[in-house]
Amino acid sequence: MSIAGFDPSAGAGVLADVKCFEQHDVYGFGVCSALTVQSDTSFYKTDWIDANGIIEQLKPLLDKFDVKAAKIGLIRDTDVLLEVVEYLKEHSSMKLVLDPVIKASAGYSFHDWSDALLRFQPILGHLDLLTPNAEEMKSLGGTAFVEDSIDVLAMEWAKYCPVLLKGGHIEEETGTDCLFIEKDRFTFKPELPSVYQKHGSGCVLSASITANLGHGHSLPVACQKAKTYIETFLNSNHGLLGYHRLIAETNHDR
Repeated sequence: MSIAGFDPSAGAGVLADVKCFEQHDVYGFGVCSALTVQSDTSFYKTDWIDANGIIEQLKPLLDKFDVKAAKIGLIRDTDVLLEVVEYLKEHSSMKLVLDPVIKASAGYSFHDWSDALLRFQPILGHLDLLTPNAEEMKSLGGTAFVEDSIDVLAMEWAKYCPVLLKGGHIEEETGTDCLFIEKDRFTFKPELPSVYQKHGSGCVLSASITANLGHGHSLPVACQKAKTYIETFLNSNHGLLGYHRLIAETNHDR
């Protein structure tokens, strides 16, 4: 299941997540948490859906289906997030992945979640994974962040739930992802020498991890498989909107 924003370009959010799920041989449900007005390069506005509106969408699905895993993306604030997460945990035993979207790739800022650990602590205990990129981790850390200490910050958050720090946070290791599970650290280096950037790549990576968790893979294995998938997605063409496929048979240039 994806609980995320509706991006009309389908490069990010719930549409991208469901396309990703399909390629992983899992059936994907989509629950809308925000309506956005955007393309792959421009962002204009967000219309938020409150907790009740999200839960109303969840209820008939959870009443009928045994959902194995869910990814949560764009959501209005930590109050809405906590209410939704608590509802999910009360009504299922699914794995939960949170991709803390703070800023659109087109430059639009959704949240200022600086110094957020206190606000997030009630939420983190319900999560199976948090997937920030470098800038999101810095923002979440706020004044706790000191230059060159982003790994230390991720490890601090990992005391409450596993954290996948997405690639690019260390200049010498661009594209390397680091998974922190309490005191353990797993490193996932890029498998390809270069990739083409894509709108919504963070959404796709977290969706791939969610699908692999739904298949029953361990967290490190799910992250490794998602690393392979995202690189295939990034190199599916030269444009900002990628094609979802497990094996890239053809490159389509735009």
